[in-house]
Amino acid sequence: MGENNEKKMTAKEKREIIMRTLKAVNAADKGFVARDTLKYCIDLSGEFISIYLSALVIDGIAQSKSIETLLLYAAIAVGIQAMLSVIQRFLFRRKDSHSFTKSSNLQKNLWQKVMTMDYVHLESTDTQNQFANAQRQPDNNNAGIGAVCNYFKFTIGGLFMVITGVMLIIPTAFRKPTVTAGFDGFIQSIWGFITVAVITAVLELIKSLVISPKGILGFEEIHNDKNVIQAGRADNFFNQYVLKNYRNGKEIRMYSQQMLIEKELDKAQKTVFEGWFKGYKKAMLPSFIFQLVTILTKVLMYGFAVMRAASGMLTPGEVIAFAMYFEQISAGVSEISDGYGMMKITPTFCKQYFDFLDIPDEKYKGTIPTEKRNDNEYEFEFKHVYFKYPGSEEYVLKDINLKWRIGEKMALVGKNGCGKSTLVKLLCRLYDPTEGEITLNGIDIKKYKYEEYMTLFSVVFQDSKLFSFSLAENVAADTDYDSERVQDCVIRSGLGDRLITMENGIETYLYKDFDELGIEISGGEAQKLCLARAIYKGSPFIVLDEPTAALDPISEYDIYTKFNGIVGTRTAIYISHRLSSCRFCDDITVLDSGSIAERGTHNELISSGGIYSAMWTAQSEYYKDTAGELFK
Repeated sequence: MGENNEKKMTAKEKREIIMRTLKAVNAADKGFVARDTLKYCIDLSGEFISIYLSALVIDGIAQSKSIETLLLYAAIAVGIQAMLSVIQRFLFRRKDSHSFTKSSNLQKNLWQKVMTMDYVHLESTDTQNQFANAQRQPDNNNAGIGAVCNYFKFTIGGLFMVITGVMLIIPTAFRKPTVTAGFDGFIQSIWGFITVAVITAVLELIKSLVISPKGILGFEEIHNDKNVIQAGRADNFFNQYVLKNYRNGKEIRMYSQQMLIEKELDKAQKTVFEGWFKGYKKAMLPSFIFQLVTILTKVLMYGFAVMRAASGMLTPGEVIAFAMYFEQISAGVSEISDGYGMMKITPTFCKQYFDFLDIPDEKYKGTIPTEKRNDNEYEFEFKHVYFKYPGSEEYVLKDINLKWRIGEKMALVGKNGCGKSTLVKLLCRLYDPTEGEITLNGIDIKKYKYEEYMTLFSVVFQDSKLFSFSLAENVAADTDYDSERVQDCVIRSGLGDRLITMENGIETYLYKDFDELGIEISGGEAQKLCLARAIYKGSPFIVLDEPTAALDPISEYDIYTKFNGIVGTRTAIYISHRLSSCRFCDDITVLDSGSIAERGTHNELISSGGIYSAMWTAQSEYYKDTAGELFK
């Protein structure tokens, strides 16, 4: 089931990814890794102090020391722990806040990429899968960015544990033996200690460098399985968009879509479950061996301490301290080797985050500023433009030659799928031509500064979206806006009567996602608000993709009769298959199968008896028949 065709990373590439990850975390929240590591080392200091003082108390009891001495030991232990706790609370009082900031800013990098990357990439399924993978990594504490932070912390902590443990265990490890011959003599000798230490270290290294990575690699395969990624996206889509969006409730009930959703959701969840179950199965044996080696290590350490105590080399307190110091040293070795071993695996996951951020913007973004002309004398021209979607061999547009000037009212008509919307997306540089060029005042539009060029257009797409912000923020597309201008644009778009009924006016929130007093708006009202947004932007070129598709006939007539007042002197392009909306346009271009079939005024095209005339006749007959049925 798995698909993992990524080439293996070299050791150098892995080191570079780890360094880039640590830099990205530091950029997301300055000093996060250092603070987290320091806190961990302070925690470990408390453990060593507790072991040392506990040993003193046990020996004090065994040696029948006075109650005052024992109470002093206990008071010192409690006092030091309290002091460490105060230090931690003071130094790390904002730990949760820093963790949230780190994760939020790492996710923010992804969202900024989504909002600025080439639109052609955004439509790709592969890109969506890459995005889904990248989103998991900031909080992936097993093998992603979160894991790199943890393993760095644990590696430094491991060094601290080994150094501190060795310093504390040396006085008992190098104590003069009571017996020098036989097995007891070996146990009491420094060579016995070194032998046990080496065996323990080797076992810990085997756990960290061999056993643990084998368990993780099974999950790595699942993380890169395209079927599991796609199913995970589907599961998230149904849970987050379909089921948690109350606006979908009407359709689900009216069309009894419960079974459809349930089947698709079950199918997605089954694929995810089977994928991860496969990963768990691969990790089961390594996990069992890991636990077995851990038990063996503890038996070895505690057995060695007990045998030394039985020979009279250690006091009762020292037995406990010796075993626990030994365990701390062993754990430190384990954390160092864990960190080393996992640092060989985590770059593969972290790379998924950076691979998404590194998706190149293939669109050339020029350097020439667009002219700020007071006379709005802009002229666009398509010169032998061809276009096909990435990965497709079929051209959507073929040899398009068009010229438009500011101030004209033009229509782009044709059957569904003939390339009307694609042509406009090329004009707006959401796509670039596969062949040919588009010019503005004689200069290839690719040479203009991309952000400046985009300001020339206000577009109302057929599927334009509004968000759960205030009405004013939706119209202005900003939190800082001119209230009077927003209100004027809303009225000009034909939504003035509805605005009067809103208690909070333009401050009224759309929908109820974030405000109980938010309003629900119809499809027609939403389209009018999108038109108001286009008017507010004030661009010299306005594109309306099926602008009246969701409007009732009265509202449609109202928009047409007031059209010159709405658009003013700006160029307007209508994309439509309803030819009734084209009669008032200066120029009509008819597309058919990706090519220009006809061009002219309404009367000229009707007279020519071509495609436009045939479409007009068919639609006028429909309107006539429908009207006859409605008004019998």
